[in-house]
Amino acid sequence: MSKVNKLGQYKDIEVKVQKQAVTEEEVEQQIQALLAQKTTLIEKEGDVVEQGDVTTIDFEGFKDGVPFDGGKAQGHQLEIGSGQFIPGFEDQMIGMKKGETRNLNLTFPENYGVADLAGADVVFTVTVHKIAVKKAAELNEEFVASFNMPDMKTVDDLKNAMKASLQAQHDQTYRTNVENAVFEKLLKGCEVEVNEEDIQVAMEQHIQHISMELTKQGMQLDQYLEMMGMNQEALRQQLEPSAKQQAMFEAIIDEVAKVENLSTTDEEVDQQVEAIAKQNQMTKEQVLEKVNAADLKRDFNRVKASRLIIESAIVNE
Repeated sequence: MSKVNKLGQYKDIEVKVQKQAVTEEEVEQQIQALLAQKTTLIEKEGDVVEQGDVTTIDFEGFKDGVPFDGGKAQGHQLEIGSGQFIPGFEDQMIGMKKGETRNLNLTFPENYGVADLAGADVVFTVTVHKIAVKKAAELNEEFVASFNMPDMKTVDDLKNAMKASLQAQHDQTYRTNVENAVFEKLLKGCEVEVNEEDIQVAMEQHIQHISMELTKQGMQLDQYLEMMGMNQEALRQQLEPSAKQQAMFEAIIDEVAKVENLSTTDEEVDQQVEAIAKQNQMTKEQVLEKVNAADLKRDFNRVKASRLIIESAIVNE
């Protein structure tokens, strides 16, 4: 196990962290973003495709005069300038008229995902059926009502709600910054002999967290590493400083819990197991098959020790 040779000051740690108040500019930016999300398409008065127009097209792609798989669609909606298609496709559509058919001479990128098409010269035959422009929503009570919020009826109500939401985000950032500043000062004031085994445990936790976040995005860790041109060894080297710091921090927190004689009762563990079971739609027995009660006690003690350190901190703005 890692060993704390010197436990520095952990109570009344003094830090300086600035609070941030919401500005009118931030509120306005958020309002404009909401308006942009509620755009409607208005058929264009002119009949020539321009940058920013939303077109409805039929297209078919040919390589060496032969149609290729996945290169054909009808009634496809394409915003010019969105970068939805391969480079040059949207640019070559500029100037087309409603009802016009045009051949676009293009080249797929060298790193394109389909090997047969990577770097290949192709021709897309495109027909424009509709040309429209985006019209942003207007900031009025009708727009506010579209959110179906009982307590939000006027434009001022919307702005106040937006301001409160932004301030909540700033306050959360402030709390995170306070914790980071306090724990950074705590680490600097302590001397720890870090055990390699503890570093590896922290490393596995980091990797598991990354894997879970990638899974939420529909990607596996191996796919991510390949995309980034990395392997497991390179990832571990990159994560080693963070893993070492985490192992140091946990050793210090455990020492604080020991010095302060902090403990967790069986009842508290039972409540935590129930909460985990409810959150994950599992039984308590299923949770205990995956999580050791002793580990839960240790984690709960760490939470109490961390809370003690943060709550006693002196924060100057």
